[in-house]
Amino acid sequence: MMLKALLPLAGLLTSVMAQASSVVPTSAAATAEASEAPSFPAPDLAKIKAVPQSKFKSYKLGSLLREETISNNETSASGISKRWTCTSNPIFTWGDADNTLGIRITNGDTGGYRGFYVYHNSCDGSPYKYIWIAPGETRFVSLPALFEGRIIRGEDYLLNGKPQLLATWFEFNFDQFNVAWGDVSSIRGTDGAVLMWSEDGSGAWKGWDWWILDGAPIEAYAQKASGPWVLKWTVNNDHSINRAVRDYLMRTVGADRIYVDDDHGNPVISSRNGRFGTYWGPGRP
Repeated sequence: MMLKALLPLAGLLTSVMAQASSVVPTSAAATAEASEAPSFPAPDLAKIKAVPQSKFKSYKLGSLLREETISNNETSASGISKRWTCTSNPIFTWGDADNTLGIRITNGDTGGYRGFYVYHNSCDGSPYKYIWIAPGETRFVSLPALFEGRIIRGEDYLLNGKPQLLATWFEFNFDQFNVAWGDVSSIRGTDGAVLMWSEDGSGAWKGWDWWILDGAPIEAYAQKASGPWVLKWTVNNDHSINRAVRDYLMRTVGADRIYVDDDHGNPVISSRNGRFGTYWGPGRP
C-alpha cells in the first residue's frame, strides 16, 4: 500500500529529473546551427480545436499503415513489399526546409529542448531520423515518399539500439498519391499530449493538448526505461485490454480523438498535401 501511495510522487520526481536532463546544444556552434534552421510560426491551437469533429472526415483506418499491419517478413498486409532496411545510423537534423513531404513539430514543453524520434514501422530498435527543438519553436522534418511509421518524444536513450515503445505515438504514412494519413495512439502508452492536424485546409484534427498524466488509477501506470512514470499500454501482447488505463483515456480524451484500442472510434485523418502539423505538450520523455 505504501508503494502504491508513493507512485504518483515518484512519477513527479522522475519527471522533474527528466526535465533537468533535457537535451540542449552543447557548444556555441551547435547553438548557432540550431538557431539557423528553418523556423515556422507557432500554431493557433484554439483555432485548430474550434473546428467540430463532425465537420471533417474521420476514419477507423483509411489508408493508414500502422505498425500492426506490417512485419519484418518484408510484406505488408496489403501485399506491398517493405521499402526500407532498418538503419543503425539515424539522421539528425535541427530542422529541414518545408519543400517536400513531412511533418511540422512544435515543442510545447517549457522544460527545455526536447527530442522527437521518427521510426519506420517495424524498426523499433533504432529511429530513422530525429530532431531537437527549443521550447515554443516549430520545425519541419522532411521524409521520403511512401514513408510509414511514427514519431515519439524522448531523449538520446532512444539511440541505444533497444526498442522503447512506452510513449504516445503519432502514427502516419504517405500513400502512393502523396496523401498523408495519421492518428495519435495511446495503445503503446501515453507520456504526454500530442495534437495533430491536416495542413491542407480541411480543418481536420485529432489528439489533445492538456495534461492527463496525473490522477489516473494506480494500476494505469508503468515506468519508462528512462525513469519517469507514465500511463501504460492499453492493449497487451495477447490483445487483452488494460481497462483501467483504457477507460481513463476514454474519459479524459475520447476514442474519436485517439486510438485508445483497436475497436473504438474513428481517430484517423488525412492531409491531401502530404503534411501534418503536430503540437507536443509537456510530457515525461
